[in-house]
Amino acid sequence: MRNERFARIRIVCLGALLTIPLLSSAKAADNEAPGAHWTFEELRPTVTSADGRFSLSLRTRLQLDAGGFNQSSDVENVSALHDVEFKRLNSGALVRRAYLGIEGTAFRDFWYEFRMNFGGDGFRIADPYIHLARISYNIGSYETGPLFRVNAGLIKPTFTHNDAMSSASLTFLERAAVVNVATETYGGGAPRLGAELTFQQTDLFRAGDNLMASGAFTGHVASKRASEISSDANSNGTHLLGRIAYRLWSDGVSNIQIGGDVSRVLTVGGAPGPGGARSLSLQDEPEIQIDGNALVDTGPLPAQGGGLWGVEASGNLRSVYFAAEYYEFSIARDTACVGCVVADDPEFSGWYVEGSWILTGETKTYQANAMNNGMATFANPEVAAPFDPYRGHWGAWEVAARYSDLDLDWQPGALGTTCPVAGCVRGGEQKIFALGLNWYLSNNFRVLLDYMFIHVDKLSGVGAQIGQDVTVVGTRFQFTN
Repeated sequence: MRNERFARIRIVCLGALLTIPLLSSAKAADNEAPGAHWTFEELRPTVTSADGRFSLSLRTRLQLDAGGFNQSSDVENVSALHDVEFKRLNSGALVRRAYLGIEGTAFRDFWYEFRMNFGGDGFRIADPYIHLARISYNIGSYETGPLFRVNAGLIKPTFTHNDAMSSASLTFLERAAVVNVATETYGGGAPRLGAELTFQQTDLFRAGDNLMASGAFTGHVASKRASEISSDANSNGTHLLGRIAYRLWSDGVSNIQIGGDVSRVLTVGGAPGPGGARSLSLQDEPEIQIDGNALVDTGPLPAQGGGLWGVEASGNLRSVYFAAEYYEFSIARDTACVGCVVADDPEFSGWYVEGSWILTGETKTYQANAMNNGMATFANPEVAAPFDPYRGHWGAWEVAARYSDLDLDWQPGALGTTCPVAGCVRGGEQKIFALGLNWYLSNNFRVLLDYMFIHVDKLSGVGAQIGQDVTVVGTRFQFTN
């Protein structure tokens, strides 16, 4: 706790030091040019020095979620072949994110970001913690895209298409389950201590293309409350990971992009368990975080490492947007620990495909470059007619659909049987079909409504079916600047 307090003091001091040159530069320029000036574009307060070398913006993001679960009526029916694992999924409300922070430039070529998160487990503002604290050096022109960027600190690396997108621009309430497993277990997801090198350039091989490549080294998660950090390697360890994305074609409005992602778990963190083994676990909540339970879960697997590879495709044709990703995960078993099972390394996989249509004609914005980790992704549309009923303006409306499949089984065997091989994993398979309706009142305010049908097929150790069918209705109110 003491070290965490000192870390916060150091980072706050860093932010103060970054603002001193901004103010002094403005003061020095008073004799020869107007001083620092303020802007309030898209409800974002920004102060910029007279020479443009320093800037500071105040950023906020608030997401209020609510959701309700409807489970099958047979969850209480227990037999030798049927015993649902989660018999009561809790409906409720949640302050999903409550960000407050600053970002800007320093000495023209440096970019910094510091963010606190006040989001809680319930419908309340909780104790804050540091969510991001990073600084990057850009070699090149931001207007045309930094050719190279070195990013270090408490970072969120550019990894997978869905996770590189800002949470404020997600088409659905949450990212697809397979993406959450890919990032949280293999070095991305929640911001981690680390460093990243990124290359990005448009019109590199031909007009309209865009190439983005990044590589990162990440360590443990340092952006959660102490009570929320797991003791296993999902929050610790070290990783090498990278993403490459190439926009094949663009006419200035429509875009088509492909890419790939890889990761290697170098060391497994966390405290040693029985027999001296550290573990990795793969799990995720069912694309809504109201209840908190993971319906599919491998449990802790003694591991000395692991790997991931995947492919991605995304694009838009005017107001129609689409994206798809496929990933395979592997766990390198630790077979040297006392009592550990000697068996082959398990492998898992998952994928999703999603699409949307903006009924009012706007298009999602392709981001070839971004100062944060949102390079080679899509952002929210620019709303043509913000909500103003007196003028007959109703904002932008979007309908969406997604199908996702996360398979955390490895040699699971059949219903009514025990594991057919040593070290089998019965993590379960989760399939989710989701429909979404998004209302963009303006570029700052958005309301999301999701309906999901969830099917979980999962066997217990003795071969009983412990999965179930669930329907969920979820909604979100969002403000961001």
